[in-house]
Formats: sequence, C-alpha cells, structure tokens
Amino acid sequence: MDICIVGGGPSGLMAALWASGGGGRVTLLEQNDRPGK
Repeated sequence: MDICIVGGGPSGLMAALWASGGGGRVTLLEQNDRPGK
C-alpha cells in the first residue's frame, strides 16, 4: 500500500515512521525546508 502524509510536523513524522513499518511506500509532504517544525 502507498501512503501520502501531508505535514512534516511531529505528528506527521511519527505517522510516517509508523506507516513505513508496514512495508509500503510512504511519501511525506512538507512546505518548509526542514521537517519537524
């Protein structure tokens, strides 16, 4: 399964980390230069 997460804040990063454990491809979209802000 492919997953797209919009927002690279703390919740988005945790969601991407959790989703990547399932073996699917994860795309994380963030408008800022660095995630986690």
